[in-house]
Amino acid sequence: MHAPFKWPNTAASLPRTNCWEGFGVSTSTTLGEARPEWARRQERERRHRRAKSRLRLPFAVAAACWAPLLLWWAAVYPAFTGAAPDGSAPLYAAAVRAVHAGPATLLQTAAAAFALGYLVAALARFGVRGRYSGPVALALAALPPTASLVVSATPEAVRTVAALLLTGAGLRLLVRRAEGTLEQGGPAQRLDLAVLTAAVCACALTGTRGAATALIAAAVLLLFLPGARVRLALLTVLALAVPIAFGLLGHPATPAGDLHTLRAADLALAQHRAATGQSPALTAVAPPREWAAAGADCSATAALTDGWNASAARRAEAELAAAWRQLLRDHPDRVLDARLCRSRIAWGVWAGGDGPHAATAVPGPAAGSRGLWHPLHAAATWSRTLLRAPQLDWLLWRGALWAYLGLAAAVLHAWRHRLRALVPVAGAAVLGTQLALTASAADQDYRSMAAALFLGPLLLTLATVRVRRAD
Repeated sequence: MHAPFKWPNTAASLPRTNCWEGFGVSTSTTLGEARPEWARRQERERRHRRAKSRLRLPFAVAAACWAPLLLWWAAVYPAFTGAAPDGSAPLYAAAVRAVHAGPATLLQTAAAAFALGYLVAALARFGVRGRYSGPVALALAALPPTASLVVSATPEAVRTVAALLLTGAGLRLLVRRAEGTLEQGGPAQRLDLAVLTAAVCACALTGTRGAATALIAAAVLLLFLPGARVRLALLTVLALAVPIAFGLLGHPATPAGDLHTLRAADLALAQHRAATGQSPALTAVAPPREWAAAGADCSATAALTDGWNASAARRAEAELAAAWRQLLRDHPDRVLDARLCRSRIAWGVWAGGDGPHAATAVPGPAAGSRGLWHPLHAAATWSRTLLRAPQLDWLLWRGALWAYLGLAAAVLHAWRHRLRALVPVAGAAVLGTQLALTASAADQDYRSMAAALFLGPLLLTLATVRVRRAD
C-alpha cells in the first residue's frame, strides 16, 4: 500500500521577498516605517496645515477684536473711568501712575484682544466653529458695556482679562487630558501653563478680591486636571507669591484696604435688624441717623461711608474691629445676611429695590475722558447712554444671567460628550469671582461681574456643538 502523495511545502523552502522592495518601500515591521515615503510626507503636510489652521483662527479673532477696542481707546483717551483708588488695588494704581493711564489702557486693549482669540481657539478644540464664536467675541469687543470696561483704568479690567486667559488655558489643558496627552508636555502645553500662571499672577496683583478669585479658580483646576496637579500647584504658588513679595519689599499698600468699611456696614445692618443702640465709638464715626439709613439699605457700604467721618473711622478702626468680631461670635447669621445682601450683583439676575444703592451701579466717564477725536467720543458716549435704559439692565449690565447661561451650555456639552470635568473647568473663573464677591462685595458695581459678561456669551457657543468635529 503506497503512502499518500503530499505537495511540497514550497513556501517554507523559498526565501521571503517583498514585491515592493524594487520600488524603494521599506520592509520594516513597524507601522510608521512600513508606510510609503509619499504617505508619510502627506501626513506631515496634513499636520502642518492643521497646525496652521488652528493658529489662523485665534490670530484672526484677536486682530478683528483689537480694531473696535482701538476705536474705543481713541474715543475715551486717556481712560474711560479714570484711575483706580489706592485702597482697593494699590499695585494696579501704582502701575497706572508709572506709565500714565493712556498707555496702560492701550496695553489692556491688546491683552483683551489676545485673550478673546485665545479663548475662541480653546473652544474650537471642543468643536465650536469660528463662525459662531468669532462674531460673539467681536460683539464683546464692540458693545459699550464690555468695551468701555477694557479701556477703563480700573483693576476690574485686568481681572476680566485674567479670567478669560485662565478659562482658555484650563479648557486647553482639559482637552489634552481627554486625549491622554496631558502628561506628555510639549511647547503648546508649556504655553498654556505660562498663560495660566500669568493670569493667576495678574489677578492676584489687583488686590485681595483678585487674589481670592485666582486661588478659588486654581483650586478647581487642581481638582479636575489630575495629570498636571504638581505643575499647576507649583505655578499657582509662584504666581501668588509675587504680590506677597511686593508687600514684603515695602510697597505702599493699604494694610486693611476697605475692610473697616465692610465691617461697619455689617454692624449697621445688624443693629437695624436687632434695633440696638450704638456705642460711643460708633457714634463718633457717624450720627445715629446715618447708621439707621445704612442698616435699612444693605446693598452697598456707600450707604454709610458717604456720610461718615473718614478720619474718625480710621481712628476708631480698632473699636470697629472689636465690635465686628463680637457680632461674628454672637450672631454670625447677621454678618452672613449683610454679605449676601451686598453680593446680589454676583448672584441676582435682577437688581434689588430696597434702597437707593440697590440698583446696578454703572460709573460714568471721567472728567478727563475727552478722546482723540470729538465725533468719535460723542458716538461712544451716545451709544453707552442709549444702552443704559432700565429695561436692559438685567441683560447688558449684570453678569449673573450670562454666568448661568454659559454654565448651562457647558452642562449640555458635557452631557452630550460625556465630559463631566468641562463644567467646573469652564466655570472656575466665574465661580471664583462670585465667591470672592460674596465675601467682600462693597456695592452693586457692574464691573465686578464683568468676567461673566465676557465668558458667558462665549461659553454659550458650546451649545452649538452636537457632534464633536474631528481635527
